[in-house]
Amino acid sequence: MNCFRHTVRHASALRAALMLGAALPILASAPQVVHAQDYTNVAASGRVTDEDGKAIAGATVSITSSDRGVVRSAVTSDTGAYSIPQLAPGSYDFTVTAEGYAPYKEAGVSLVRSTGAANSFTLLPANAGDAIIVRGSRIRVADFEDATTGATIDLGEIDQRVPIARSLQDVVLMSPGTVRGSSGANGGFADQVAISGASFIENAYYVNGLNITNFRMGLQPVEVPYDFYQTVEVKTGGMPAEFGRATGGVVNAVTKSGSNDFHASILGTWEPDGLRSTSPATYNTNYEGVEQKRHEIAMQGSGPIIRDHLFVYGLYTIRKFETFTPDEDQDHATRVENDSPFWGVKVDGYITDDHHLEFTYFDTTNETRTRDLNYDRATGEVGAETGGTNARGGGQNYVARYTGTFTPWLTVSAAYGVNKLRDGTLPLDINNERVLDYRDSDSGIDIGLNKVTDAYGYTTDEREFYRGDVDINFELAGSHHVRLGYDHETDTSEQIHQTMGAGFYKIWRAGEGDAARLGIAEGTEYYTTRVYRNNGISTVKNEAFYLEDDWSLLDDRLRLQLGVRNDRFSNQGVNGESYYKSGNQWAPRVGASYDLFGDGRTKLYGFYGKYYLPLAGDINLNVMGGRVTYTRYNLLNGLDPAKNTPLPGEAILGADGFSACPDTGIANCEVQADGSAADPSGAIAHNLSPQSSSEFILGAEHRFSNRIRIGAYFTHRKLDNVIEDLTVDFGARAYCVAQGFSEADCTAAYPGGSNWVIANPGRDITVRINPLPDGSTPTVTLAADDLLYDKPKRNYNAVTLTFDREFDGKWGIAASYTWAMDKGNYEGGVRSENGQLAVNRVSDFDSPGFQNGSYGYLPNDRRHTFKAYGSYRPFDFLDLGVNALVQSPRSYSCIGTVPAEVDPYAHGYHGYSYYCNGELVPRGTAFKGDWLYQFDVSAVARLPFDGLDASVRLDVFNLFNSKSVTAYNEFGQLGNDAPNSNYRQPEAYQTPRYVRLQFRLGF
Repeated sequence: MNCFRHTVRHASALRAALMLGAALPILASAPQVVHAQDYTNVAASGRVTDEDGKAIAGATVSITSSDRGVVRSAVTSDTGAYSIPQLAPGSYDFTVTAEGYAPYKEAGVSLVRSTGAANSFTLLPANAGDAIIVRGSRIRVADFEDATTGATIDLGEIDQRVPIARSLQDVVLMSPGTVRGSSGANGGFADQVAISGASFIENAYYVNGLNITNFRMGLQPVEVPYDFYQTVEVKTGGMPAEFGRATGGVVNAVTKSGSNDFHASILGTWEPDGLRSTSPATYNTNYEGVEQKRHEIAMQGSGPIIRDHLFVYGLYTIRKFETFTPDEDQDHATRVENDSPFWGVKVDGYITDDHHLEFTYFDTTNETRTRDLNYDRATGEVGAETGGTNARGGGQNYVARYTGTFTPWLTVSAAYGVNKLRDGTLPLDINNERVLDYRDSDSGIDIGLNKVTDAYGYTTDEREFYRGDVDINFELAGSHHVRLGYDHETDTSEQIHQTMGAGFYKIWRAGEGDAARLGIAEGTEYYTTRVYRNNGISTVKNEAFYLEDDWSLLDDRLRLQLGVRNDRFSNQGVNGESYYKSGNQWAPRVGASYDLFGDGRTKLYGFYGKYYLPLAGDINLNVMGGRVTYTRYNLLNGLDPAKNTPLPGEAILGADGFSACPDTGIANCEVQADGSAADPSGAIAHNLSPQSSSEFILGAEHRFSNRIRIGAYFTHRKLDNVIEDLTVDFGARAYCVAQGFSEADCTAAYPGGSNWVIANPGRDITVRINPLPDGSTPTVTLAADDLLYDKPKRNYNAVTLTFDREFDGKWGIAASYTWAMDKGNYEGGVRSENGQLAVNRVSDFDSPGFQNGSYGYLPNDRRHTFKAYGSYRPFDFLDLGVNALVQSPRSYSCIGTVPAEVDPYAHGYHGYSYYCNGELVPRGTAFKGDWLYQFDVSAVARLPFDGLDASVRLDVFNLFNSKSVTAYNEFGQLGNDAPNSNYRQPEAYQTPRYVRLQFRLGF
């Protein structure tokens, strides 16, 4: 429209200022270029035929990078097929020539992960007529290279048109087969993503080939600057053999890079609190009083250092996040702030067109400050700070890569990199204890000087890796693309974690259940003191070999992917010695795809694969370290007037499961670990195998045109093996009796909860057991049937339908529907129902009583999920975008105490089971949650600044301000076995409606 067409003065001056501002973070460092591997690259492939569909052998397909000038070429085989491996994603100019045929040329063909790099060409005879300017044609065909499911999101492109919250998690959740974590007992689970029915700790994350997965806990990886991403590929199934160390999904991201053109931009982001709605209050959090705002400025610059040979891209982000959250049940509030900057740089160098060097560096070291405040609920007045914490996050990361094509049939790549992640919470006050008073509140009231946290700790994790890969192409009974490689990583974790002061206090008034258990009168006031300490340094070492042959048969209509991967894992305790070595773990990865009609548009495909997960680094310190953890019981003798901490009364003695406290020797403690270093022969099963799962996929895809495709696929996944800590008392007792000892003596030796082992539940266990009645400690094999544990089960079945219409300058959309069922008795290393994040040490197999009722719908089960995102351009200057999610509810449980007559040892946990107030309530049958409806919209208006790319943007998230509950309280009983009045109460709601404003200026 004419009203938008006028000239802005001093455009060249603005361009210079933008270039200077964006170049500052680049010039501030001088990164070196070293070596790499090819997780980021694509392979151009397809066929060349004549107008009758007959293959043209010996045709030359030459491609030139539109923005870097790099030239690569290939000659077609007897079937007319061509393949050019190890290409950096981007736009390429194609020239196809063959003797007797008119040449075909086309510029700006996109070869990227999101839309694929498979294109076929039809050439016309050379005598077709001089009037023909562009001879022949090109069609985009289905990608027959693999059977991978999921989505590839070209973030650098769609982020300009579609509303997306600025986090990796929200990008991953756009893919079918992914769900957001949820736990009423642990709000941090909502920051995680579960893929294909697995738990969120089973995923692997890569950036430019660098594994950034949290190897210690399996949580979200080290943060990467959002604007650094170019594409994010979410592999939900059908992983090729080069991908491993995950039984969930793989998230493989590629960052932005420089080119022959200079570009610079400044992007300002503002999320004002005044335009943010609120969620309803819960029983303990006043969400209606929450204040939240965000400011961010991202400066980017890129261009050539040496034209056609050396390129650089740089990013520097200034940001500030602030939240204020008042409590609902006490005069207390929390303020959270983070203003740490992020920055990153990517350097690409081409020695020749066939030899590519890359170097990526990003630093997301940051600190989140949480402050504890006095707050008057009646007046809304904010008082003085009473404490707080500083949480560490992020880290410095880099990867260097080399890719070299030595002949048309041989390509070699290598990589080296370091991934660092800082973690942990450091309180301002590490001396005063936290005190929770449960006498008049089922959720506990903070009454001590420290109202923030009961423990402090920090962890510094570092992964060092190297790898090498080889690609070989040859003809033998068809065309072969063989890929093989090796990678090795050493993961080191240094940890300090312990309770503050004398421990974590909880004050109780005895009800009927705990009064009977503890031998005290109902109404008696008592308190517990939890003490925890776990410090040390440990390592994990993982390595893998893989081999995969992509074999093309039947004139390229049938493609077989014949792959195998061999993983080897080892863990070292604080003494540096390996206590676990997995040995060779062979994983087949076999796929097939068939061109149904021979036109490259309709693909039928199938896949079978097996995946292995390394033993979490968290086990090193928690099992093979010097961990101390116990809970002390005392009568309450009043409160210290200065600190509001309990004054000790008499020790409570004689309760089942009590033993001598490690510090006092008085038998009023429940002791889980006393600091003694574990003997691996008695703590780790000698026949321990890693967690594994198997997958089967059957699907079809049809491409209607260069821009439109539909797909459908079925996925079946099942757990084959898991690792958990469990008690083997029942199995040891059966062995004891079989050796001729009396039932009474064997029960006394193995009463339940005395003999702990890291093992594979549901299988025979070989381990050195605790002393028999005669004092001997033999190494024996305990039969699975004697241990009384069910075999772990998790069966995920899903049908996914997809529709993709590539944006053509006017409109585009990507939509999916997934019907899924996730059912079993094991979620996968964590437990959402009670918020347990004790990786591979959850309560599921702590005693047989916890197995009762455990089979059912798992927390990541969502029967129906609709996802869609896209944009529409009604005018040249305006883009309208939408991002929608409709999802069926989660199935909830009722968590309570195992009756003493069912399992006396499990009863002592006073929770964690599917017994609820004495009744067995099978998993996932207690109640249903809410349907989730989320509709986000955006409008981007481009401004008519000549010579500049300028725009203003408005995003509205949760347009209709839906208030679905995303997490409920699932505890039917309190820790003292009394009914929980907060059971089935909302713990969290979906993010309320908020507005994001952005202004972009660039060239």
